[in-house]
Amino acid sequence: MKFILPFLSLFTYFANVSAQAAPSPLDQVVSKYRTSKLVSMDVVKTVKSKVLSKETKFVGKIYLSQSKFRWDTETPEKTQIIFDGKTIWNVQHPSAELPGPIQVAKSKVDKNTKKQILLATLLGTSEVKKNFKVLKTEAQNDEKLYFLEPKGSDLQVKDLVIHIANKKISGISFKDDIGNQTDMNFKNVEFSKKEKSKLFNYAPPKDAQVITL
Repeated sequence: MKFILPFLSLFTYFANVSAQAAPSPLDQVVSKYRTSKLVSMDVVKTVKSKVLSKETKFVGKIYLSQSKFRWDTETPEKTQIIFDGKTIWNVQHPSAELPGPIQVAKSKVDKNTKKQILLATLLGTSEVKKNFKVLKTEAQNDEKLYFLEPKGSDLQVKDLVIHIANKKISGISFKDDIGNQTDMNFKNVEFSKKEKSKLFNYAPPKDAQVITL
């Protein structure tokens, strides 16, 4: 979950960033995600563990609706991260090899959470420059890369790079506070004018094992 939450936080930030009188190219792209009723995209996330010297790839789909977020992962295991605007649900489905009840972790955004995840810091309306310093930009093939540095130490990400291609976010990469590298690539990004509020509603099944963090 600690690898997923920083990314969740970043996209929640994209959904809430405020408009500017003269927006930068990065803010113009972010604004499209913010103003769309629903954004969906396929995602491949690769995590390179510094401690374990191991690489793990996660394949799934992300849905974003302003301050709400959902991430369904199918590979290597079935999981869901659902943020309904107030509560974060982390859902772990049992595998065929290890059958059992669904495991659900439930958490609220509060003062303690603000110290651990980027989400609480970026949840409000703010400009990119308020929370990040753009160190440089670089053109690479058909993409434009934005190298950013968090202004606060509580954001727990570093070496953040946002990839922009065809006026869409094509990728994000960053390191966490212990040096693990996370790279995410997005494809089939679609913007919809229709809301699908049911995507962000979640109630654990009766036989699920639920813990509150």
